[in-house]
Parts: sequence; C-alpha cells; structure tokens
Amino acid sequence: MFNRKLICFITVLMVGGLGGIIAQTILLRELLILFSGNELSIGLIIGSWIIWEAAGSFTGGRWNKKNSMNALILSIILFSVFFPASIYFARLFKTIAGIGPGVGIGLVPTFYSSVIILLPTGFFHGLFFTLACSAYDEITWEGAASTGKVYFVEMLGTIIGGVLVNYLLIIYYNSFQIAMGVAFISSLACSFLASSTGLSKKHIITVLSICLFVLSTVFLTGSGTEKINNISLERQWPDQNMIYYGNSNYQNIVVIQNDSQYTFFSNGIPTLTTPIPDIAFVEEFVHFPMLSHPFPENILIIGAGAGGIVNELLKYPCVKRIDYIERDPLLLTVIHKFSTSLTQKELDNPLVNLYYVDGKRFLTETPGKYDMVFLGLPPPYTLQANRFFTLEFFKTAKSRLKDNGIFTMTMTGSLTYYIKELKELNVSIIHTLENVFSYVYVLPGDLNLFMASDTREVALTSPALLYSRLEGYGIKTDLITSSHLNYRFEESWRNWFRSNIQGTTASINKDFSPKGLFYNVTYINLLFSPYLKIFFDYVKRINIIATIIFISAIFLVFLFIQKKYSNAGIVYAIATTGFTAMVLELVLLFCFQIFYGYIFHEIGILITTFMTGMAAGSLVVIFFQNRIHKVFFAFIYAEAAIAVFCVILLLMFLFIEYSVTFNPLFMRVMIFFLLFVSGFLAGMEFPLANKVYQAGSVGRAAGVLYSADLLGGWIGGIIGGIILLPILGFSNGCITLITLKISSFVLLLTSYKK
Repeated sequence: MFNRKLICFITVLMVGGLGGIIAQTILLRELLILFSGNELSIGLIIGSWIIWEAAGSFTGGRWNKKNSMNALILSIILFSVFFPASIYFARLFKTIAGIGPGVGIGLVPTFYSSVIILLPTGFFHGLFFTLACSAYDEITWEGAASTGKVYFVEMLGTIIGGVLVNYLLIIYYNSFQIAMGVAFISSLACSFLASSTGLSKKHIITVLSICLFVLSTVFLTGSGTEKINNISLERQWPDQNMIYYGNSNYQNIVVIQNDSQYTFFSNGIPTLTTPIPDIAFVEEFVHFPMLSHPFPENILIIGAGAGGIVNELLKYPCVKRIDYIERDPLLLTVIHKFSTSLTQKELDNPLVNLYYVDGKRFLTETPGKYDMVFLGLPPPYTLQANRFFTLEFFKTAKSRLKDNGIFTMTMTGSLTYYIKELKELNVSIIHTLENVFSYVYVLPGDLNLFMASDTREVALTSPALLYSRLEGYGIKTDLITSSHLNYRFEESWRNWFRSNIQGTTASINKDFSPKGLFYNVTYINLLFSPYLKIFFDYVKRINIIATIIFISAIFLVFLFIQKKYSNAGIVYAIATTGFTAMVLELVLLFCFQIFYGYIFHEIGILITTFMTGMAAGSLVVIFFQNRIHKVFFAFIYAEAAIAVFCVILLLMFLFIEYSVTFNPLFMRVMIFFLLFVSGFLAGMEFPLANKVYQAGSVGRAAGVLYSADLLGGWIGGIIGGIILLPILGFSNGCITLITLKISSFVLLLTSYKK
C-alpha cells in the first residue's frame, strides 16, 4: 500500500512539473502574440507567472491541516481547469479591453493583463509545490530533505514537458488540444493517487478527478477543442473575415480578406496588403533611393519585399538581380496560398531570388556585392527587429555594398510635431548610421526615409536629378511626379527636421545595448499612456553608479534587520538569487533572439534548459547532503559561484562587443550551456538554504524561502526586462548582478557567528 501510494504521488509530482512548463510555454506564446511579439514583455510574463506561484506557495506554506494530500489533488485539478480558461481569456483580452484588431497595446495593459490572465494557473501551480512538500513529508517523514526531493522530481517532469511542448506539441496541436491533454493526464494521475490514499468513489476529490477525466476525454476524442479554438479566434478578431491563422517558428500569421483585398498580420500587426499596397510608401521607399544611384543593377531586400516593393524594383531596366530575404518560409507560403496578380508577378519573376535565411547571417556569409540594400522592416519595437538597426548590423550591411552603394531604411517620423522620445529614437539611429557611413541623408515624412552611403552623391540628391533619371528609365508611377519630388525634397522640410532634433542627446543602438528599442518602446507607450512620461523620464536617468548605490542602501537595511532576525541574510540571499537567476535567464533569452531571431519557436526549450539546470543543481545537493557537514559555508560558496558566473558572462559580452566573432553553432551551444549553468547554480541554493533556515514545519520553511525566491524573480522579470537590460545594457546589467550577489555574500558572512 505504501509503495503504491508513493509511486502514485511521484507520478502526480512529475505530471505537475510537466503541466507547469507546458502551461507556461503555451501561455507565454499566446501573450507574446497579444503583445505584438515584443520580447521585453517576456520578463513581465514570466514575472507575473512567478508572483502568482509565490502567492500559491506562500498559501500552501500556511496550510495547517495535517493531511495535505486532498488539497494537493484539488490544486492540480483546479490548475488543469484554469489552464485552457487562461488561453481563452488571453485571446479575448483585446476585445474585452476595447482594443481593436491590429492595434498594439501599451506597457500598462501588458502588465495588468499578464497579471490577470496568469493569476489562477500560476497560483494553483505554486500552491501545488508547497502542498506536495508537506504531503511527501507525511508519507516519508524525511523532514527538510522532503523539499529538495519534491523539487527535483517536479523539475524532472518539467524537463520532460519542455521537450514535449517544444518538439512535438506546438508543432502538431493547437493550444486548447495541448491544454486538454494536460488535463487528461492530470485527471488520471489524481484519480490513481486518490484511490491509493483510500478515498471512496463518492468523496468530492475522487468525483472531481473523474469529472475532469470524462470532460477532457470528451473534448480530445470529439471536435470540442477545435470548436473552442475557432470560437476564441473569431472573438479575437471580431467583425473580421479571417481566412487564415497559423504559427511559424518566428511569428503568428493571420490573413484577413476584405472583398478582393488581403491583409497579412504578423503577431497582430498589419505588415502587408495586396493586391493594392500602400502606394505612397512603396513608391517613395523604392524610387527615391533607386533614382539616387547612377545605375543600380544588383539589389538586396531584407524583409517585406512582397506586396509592392519588388514590383517597383522590377520596373528598372538596369536591374539584373534581386535577392529577396524572407526569414519565415511560412509567410511566403501563405502569400502564395492567397496570391494575387501583384504577388505572382513579384515572386515568379526570374530576376528575383528568394532566400529563406536570417538577414544578418546572409550578409555575413554571402560573397556578393550590391548597389542597393533595402531594409524593409518596421522600426524596432522588438529585439527581433532591433537586431537590424544596430551598429553591428550596419557595419555588416556596409561590407556588402559596392563603393557607391546605398543602404535604405525607414524610421518613425512626423510632419507636424516631434516629442522628445521621437527625437531620441531618430537621433539614436542617425548617430548609429553616422558611426558607419560617411553620408546619411534623411528625408522627413510620417516615415523618415534614411539613405546611407560612403559616396557623397547620396547627399547631393535633387528633385531635378531624380526626375530626369525617372524619365530616362521610362518608368510609370502613380505618385511620383516632378511636382511631388519638388514638394518632398523641399529643403525647408529638412531644415525643419534638423532644427527639431538639434540638441537632442541619445545613445547609439547596439546589439547588447538596445537603446533604439527602448526609445521606440517609450515613444509608442506614451501614445497609449501619456501619464507614463514622468516614469520614463526618470528611468532614462538610471546609470550603473546609481544602481550600485541603490543596492548598497538595500544591503544596509537588511544588515540592520539581521540584528533582530538572524535568518534575514538567508532570505535576502535567496531573494537576490531569484532576481539574479531571472535576469540571467532574460539576458540569455535576449541573446538568443539577437543572434538567431526565432525565440517564438524555441522559448519552451530555452526555459526548460534553465529549469533542467535547476533540477541538476538541486539533485547534486540532495545526493551529497549527508557529506556536506558545513551547510552554511556551502551556501556561501554557492553565492560566490553565482557572482563569478556573472563575471564570466560580463567578459563574454565585452569580447563580443569588441568584434570577437563566434561560429553560429558554437554560440547556440554556448547559450544553452550558460542557461544550464545559471539554472544549476540557482538550483543548488534552494535546498541548501532550506537546510540552513530554521522555521518550524517543512511546509512553512519551504513556503517562506520559495516565496522569497519567486518574489525576487518577479522583481527581476519586471526590472530586468523593461528597465535594467534596455537602459544599462547587458554588460552593465551583469555588473549590477555582480554587485547584488557580493552584497548578499557579505551579509551572510556577517551572520556567521549568529
């Protein structure tokens, strides 16, 4: 009886870990779509998950009833019920909030929506952990060792779930099918555990387990999950004729049909309209740079070429070759599926060569040289986009241009008024371009057109020259005429633009210091929430010195508290480890996006790698716990190891920043390895702290420390993702973490005698 009960209990633990990582991954993907793919929101999303886990953990730690098994089973049943409900609510959020389809949402709605949507699922998963610690202690009477073993078994389930969700589930099943699958295996595990504890078939826990089993079976074997999925999508896109919905490795793609017009959305934002495109944008974006070049023959387009841009380029008789890079094959597959005369003409032309490869990698590896390089991506609202607006990318693009080649891109602009944040965005990009190219010509508009080159000819562009070349090529356009050129190239517009940005200071945009991304996110959020201006103005003034002073002040506060509460140093150390681990996880997730650009697909396995490290770290401590005679010193050594790891990460960023390049495969392996190691070091600390900390019952000790760990992680998710990394950059972010762990290390040393 005992063995059966223990086996059933361990099965429930693994199912709980498996369901937790699957729910976290699926909801993270759903919320990334809701938040227009902005990776900075990952910190808010994971942080919101963590804070509810902390609330659930704290509640579980306060559980006074001796028999925690029934409460444990109930927590996983409720978790399984609220998981699909959270998916449904995530898709309906914009409709409920009155935000139209295709419209992005600001920072404040991002914060409170993630908190609300993740509340029940995260809470019951956190409750599950501490109840499991108490329940395991009731079975085995192992005391403090129970927490470490429960932690490890749950992490083992997390590893299995992470692999399944990333390489199987999200490829073949929709979100509701996955959620119902989790409910199905959870109901089986709960039913067996309820039976092994001697509960009757009429007991409420047994009845709920059976009901969950029946409900999930009906949905999975019938068409229930498909119906719920379709209903949620219809309500996510109300009053829209949605004819396609799909997820690729890089984005969510939706196609809306209005009569014979197709609009393609990427992560909820419109990116392409066909067969009638935005004529004004397409013609100006293509013809102004092309006519500024004496004889463009070889053209490179990075993103958004289909739907007008390629068509305009094909009008030039001098063009011999157009290389079109579109990283996501699914996007062009969908465009072919809903093809029009325009897209057929563009994509089937023999002069057009399609490449399904990352634009940065293509520029690095191709031996070809181009007369024109067009960057067709929108301004940097995500890290995925920002990686094409950095100093590093501009240097690579320049290396692929011929001597008189021109690099062309656009940036958010205005013909009426420039607020400070919009000035900073444009000045940042201009300064970044000027660090690479000798001449940067800016044509102001609602979208500012940037033309950068090492030839002075681009700075001498005039309406007369452009029109003479247009007539010489015999090109027919709908918008561009002699009068239109005179209006758009009126010198007064450029003087007005220069006077507006004069005196504005802004940092250049780099891969590991994404200031351009921060300026753009700030500008867009102020359009939604003007009341945040004071907050952003304050945040911009944050520097590494102020950060170190702030950490020192917190250290002094805890040093004072420790005089009365001897365990304050342990709680502080665990909280700072939670913060540090979260920021390290974000740093490495952001690194993956900067290098490869497809975190939307890999997010599950990346997080799982980090969690695997945590499981391995806890296992090492559990395995050697009887040999660790000085647990307190082992805990201090773990603190020092985390600080050293941050130093190593800092050196890596400095090496890369100073043009030390790495093989893409090596860098991928390195990121996964660093995620594992950071998780390993964090995982070691929890069971060590649990043995050092003395707080009565096992459940209460686990609840206090687990809550401190998760609270630190929540703060790290918010501060790290939105403020620390974008403002200070990755290198200074590492210095911040080093300072933080040194403070906890010193605080623990001062508590040694106590």
